[in-house]
Order: sequence, then C-alpha cells, then structure tokens
Amino acid sequence: MLLAAFALSLMPAVAHAQTASSSYFVASLDASVDPGAQDFLTSAISSAQSMGMSHFVLVLNTFGGDGTSMDNIVQSISSYEAGGGTFITLVGPYGSNAFSAGAYIAEASTQVYMMNGTAIGSATPVISTFPTGDSNTTAAFTAYMQALASNFGRNTTATGLMVSQGASYVDQQALSLHVINGVINASSVSGALAQLGAPANTPIQTAGIRSQLISLLSDPNLSTVIFLAGVLAIMVDLFHPTFILSAAGAAAIVLALIGFGYFGASLTAVLLMFIGAAFIFLEVKTHHGVSAVGGIVIFIIGVLLIYQLPFSTTPTGAPVANFIGPSPLTYGLLAILSLVVVVGSIYLYRLRKDLYKRSKGRFDLNNMIGKEGVLTSDVKAGTTGSANIDSEDWSVTTAVDLPKGTRVKVKEVQGFTLTVEGVSS
Repeated sequence: MLLAAFALSLMPAVAHAQTASSSYFVASLDASVDPGAQDFLTSAISSAQSMGMSHFVLVLNTFGGDGTSMDNIVQSISSYEAGGGTFITLVGPYGSNAFSAGAYIAEASTQVYMMNGTAIGSATPVISTFPTGDSNTTAAFTAYMQALASNFGRNTTATGLMVSQGASYVDQQALSLHVINGVINASSVSGALAQLGAPANTPIQTAGIRSQLISLLSDPNLSTVIFLAGVLAIMVDLFHPTFILSAAGAAAIVLALIGFGYFGASLTAVLLMFIGAAFIFLEVKTHHGVSAVGGIVIFIIGVLLIYQLPFSTTPTGAPVANFIGPSPLTYGLLAILSLVVVVGSIYLYRLRKDLYKRSKGRFDLNNMIGKEGVLTSDVKAGTTGSANIDSEDWSVTTAVDLPKGTRVKVKEVQGFTLTVEGVSS
C-alpha cells in the first residue's frame, strides 16, 4: 500500500494535458474542498500560468470542506489574478452549489457566474465541532468574506451574511444582491462556457489519480477506519503470529497518519489515538475488556479532536479554521468499530484459552514417558543425540552407547531432553 501511494504521488495532479490552442483554461471541481482538491486546483492554476492562459474558468460544485485547503486555493487564485489573469468561477451545472468553503473560492474570483438552478452561501465555519462557531471566529471570517467580495466590487453586506447568518442565495437572488456577476441561461456546461467566451471543444480538466488519492487519505472518516483497522490487524497477529497481518497493520497506520497530516490533525489528537491503541494492545494481557474499553474511549476522544482545528491566521492574515465536523456516519463507524474491538478482544482471548485447555495435555512433556521411537543418530553415553518419537524429532540422551537405528523407549524427561533406553526389537 505504501509503494502504491508513493507511485501515485508521482503522477500528475491534472488528468489531461491542456493545449495552448486558446487563452482559456477550464477545470472542474465536483467534490469537497480538501487537500486533494487543493493539489488539483493549485497545480491546474500553475499550469495555466506557465502556459500563458489569460482566462481560467473553474466549474464548481461543492458543499464545502476544510479551511486550510480553501485558503491555499484562494492564494493561488490571487497569484493568478496578480499576474494579469482573469479567474472565473462558474457554479454549475444545474443543481450545483458553492457552499461553505466553495463560497469563499467563488468570491475570490475576478468574476462569478451561476447557471440556472444553482445556489451559493452557507459559509459559517465549524469550530469545536459546533456549526455555529464562536463569535470571534465568525466575525473574522465575515470580514474575510467581505474583503474578498469588496476586492471586485460585489455586495459586502449580502456576502457577509453568508458567514454570520449562514445565508444562501439561489441564482437570480444572488444576482439581484450583486453577490455574483451574472446568471447564465444554458442547458449544459459547454453551452455556459461558450457564453463566457471559451472556444468550442475546450477541454475540461479534472483531478488526476494523485489528487484523488490525497482526497481519499485526507478524509478523516476513512483515515480513522484505516488506523483502527491497522490496530486490529496487529492485535489479531499477537494471538496468531504470522507477521503478515502486523506488516499490513503497520502500513495501514502509516497511511492513516499521512491522511491525518493532510487534514491538519493536531499532534495531541494523534497521540491520544496511539495511547488508545496501546490500551487496546494491553487487552492481550489483561483479558477482561476493561483495557479495551478504556482504549476505545481515549481513541474516540482523539478522533473527535481531529476535527477541532484551532483558529489561526495564514501569513497573509486570512483566517483559517475548519468547515467540516464529524458526521453521523463518523459516530456510527466509531460505535461499530469500538464494539468490534471490545467483543473481538474478549472473543479472541476466550478462544485461545479454550484451545489451550483442549491441548494442555498434548503439550505436557511428561506424557512422552513410555513412548517408543528410533534413534536418528549415534548416541554416546551421557551425550545428546536425536530420535524420532511419536512422529517428531527430539533431543535424547542415554546411559549407554547406542547406535543409530536402535529402537528406544522414553524413561524420563529433563527439560526438553528425553532420557531413553534401548528396547528389544
């Protein structure tokens, strides 16, 4: 898995090469604003700049994402515009949205257009996993949104309400409030692009495999599942050592940590997850479920802290915080996986205990006394040789010299060495 991740990281972020046949570079983002989207869009904008494209059109449909990725995308847009380029956000096709982090990206654009049946807004940051945030952070993001809109002469009051009140506007409503520059009446994205001046058959760039992989790993829900699956794999391997599961589990944990790093999880959250995992491993020794339960509680606290990104500012002064919180799916997965860990650890212990009881007599070496076998080597008196007894090879010693092939009987056991004597054939 690690080798695959490394190989994919070398692949381009943009799926298709853009030709320089026109001055329009078109990219489409129909996904969450996350590190994968950031990788794709910043690479696409850089490509447009290097190719001398004077217009960049972003076809956008998103329900939002994390603030750090959003701010990095906004900075790339600003860099493109500072170089003389025109950045256009087109919210489309029909039924699409530019919500949350997507609204900031749209307002950072030189021009914003919406197709019929689309919406923009609902840009309140999520702080401490509560959608309303706190007053100081909401005020900072309100000012940030208004600064973006003001830069291009759009309505700062209406855009500010998208943050402070969570307001959302449909196409014509957004146009009447001058939150956007225009509404495009077109039945398809290609038709809308034509109205924006893009030549016919202009290719639309989409995220490459590398960006998609980053998006997958940076999903805290998926990374949490991968992390806990790695812990479970190693735990199972402790009961039945093969090292294969341990290696796979370690690789899964590393991939999860990579994902947490992309998401921006705090060191405290990751440490709590490792402490929780350590208590889960301790269950192998305690066998009563208490350690597993305690480990799960600590682990869940660490997971929830992953979403609690502290408010801060970027070097440019723009606020950065989280726009997503744990979903019901997150809580459901944590509950299911927690139950699996607790019940599974108790089950594995009892299974091993039962197997041990069944095989206890089989591994009692005193049961070898009286059994017969054949020497597989010459044995000098008082020295150690070998014999095949009860279909297994054993270290044996004798009181007299015996040649290879002599039939022998076990008289006593000393540690793991059997004392034997010759028997008549």
